[in-house]
Amino acid sequence: MLRPSVHARRIALTIATMFPLLDGSLDAQRARPTPVALTPTELAWEFRALDGTRTSLASFRGRVVVLNAWATWCEPCVAELQSLYALQRSLRDTSVVIVLVSPERAEPVRRFLTRRALPMRAYLEWSKAPAVFEFSAVPMTWILDPAGRLVLRHRGARRWDTPEVRALLDSLRSD
Repeated sequence: MLRPSVHARRIALTIATMFPLLDGSLDAQRARPTPVALTPTELAWEFRALDGTRTSLASFRGRVVVLNAWATWCEPCVAELQSLYALQRSLRDTSVVIVLVSPERAEPVRRFLTRRALPMRAYLEWSKAPAVFEFSAVPMTWILDPAGRLVLRHRGARRWDTPEVRALLDSLRSD
């Protein structure tokens, strides 16, 4: 279901093309402020997989979640998705999940991922994002710990397949 606000959001999200891809440096200690507890309503944010299956953010509880808002037409997102895919391939266990959420319809997202050979599970924004996850630009990335607390928020593109990011994710898995 495409909400009318998606068209207005698309215009606002074009701002994201101005964000450069960052070098990948991430200080795991500075990146870990006190986690922010999310409410049950915030964790109830619903997504729909490309196959139509509904899920919510709460369904990933117990795992570290790398939640990424992106769009097929966003050039910085294309580069960032490559690094998220590399990160996904480097993770051998299932205690970390990468959740890609797009405000678009299923068919453009499916074609995009197929054309770029990115076998990643993507979701469509189904219910309105809670204020803590609202995004006025893409890409946006949030990292949640296994307890469902918000640990990191990053606006703009960056490399996620770095030793610093893996160290952060490892530290969250072991908490």
